[in-house]
Amino acid sequence: MGVSRQRAHRHSRHCRGLLRHSRKPRPRVGRRTFDVAGAVLSTAGLLAIMLGVIRAEPLGWGSLEVVGLLAGGVLLLGAFVVVESRSAAPLIPLRLFRTRSLSLSVVALGLNSAGFLAMFFLTAIFLQQVRGLSALDTGWAFLPMGIAAIVGALVASRLVTAFGTRAVQLTAAVISVVGLLLLSGADATDPYATSLLPGLVLFGLGITAMGVPAQVAAQSKVHQDDAGAASGVLNAGYQVGGALGLAVITTLATSHVADAVSSGTAPAAAAVSGYQFGLLVAAVFAATNIVIALLSPSVKVSQAESTEAAELDPVSI
Repeated sequence: MGVSRQRAHRHSRHCRGLLRHSRKPRPRVGRRTFDVAGAVLSTAGLLAIMLGVIRAEPLGWGSLEVVGLLAGGVLLLGAFVVVESRSAAPLIPLRLFRTRSLSLSVVALGLNSAGFLAMFFLTAIFLQQVRGLSALDTGWAFLPMGIAAIVGALVASRLVTAFGTRAVQLTAAVISVVGLLLLSGADATDPYATSLLPGLVLFGLGITAMGVPAQVAAQSKVHQDDAGAASGVLNAGYQVGGALGLAVITTLATSHVADAVSSGTAPAAAAVSGYQFGLLVAAVFAATNIVIALLSPSVKVSQAESTEAAELDPVSI
């Protein structure tokens, strides 16, 4: 009984202490602001550029509308940079881009996303419209790539701790390029197991294995106070790079098909040629990551940190 009373007394004093603490006046927080101008300018600029790229296929790159959209998008993004440099609460703190590893990782993840989305989009159309697969069968055809992507992220998270980010990023970039080149050789009648499966598996391995070291390198040199903003910049780079890359690659592939048809090529053969050409362009995007990997600093981290980066990899998510 005595022990119970003592515990009850201590619990009562603890509750009274919490109550007194909750009644203490809290310091005033400054008025929070939102960078409306930055949000509007960045969104409008990116939309104008993407629309210009998309309209280039039917109108031509030299048309007044396309040139106006592209030039207007660049001007809007330039205005966005000016606004961000003067804003007290910028949407994207420009000081982040002074960190070399972060800047290179943003570009690397953007290119990674461009190659991934373009490959996925073009191959899905190729499987359904050229090979005649159903949507369900197309999904089954992509399944090995998804499994390979999971394996790539897990393996990369371990290799980063042993060999550093640069070696893993460089190797993964080469693997993803090889995968795209193998896919670009697929034809309408080649067996899936020999024409598509090897490229899908290699590309799946490379695409996530490239993203993990890029995430690790990006965050390694960023101050703790800027970690959230840096993560947002990486995510934005991935999303924007994917959208712009998909627009550019599909526009070029569609133009290639139209040119082939106009020159007398059968529509089915032109579709295959357009698919192959689009994947070659995607391979050029992916090959740029080889150069970026060579320029990026090499960072070694603990197993826990590399595993966290694997979980944050947008492709593996």
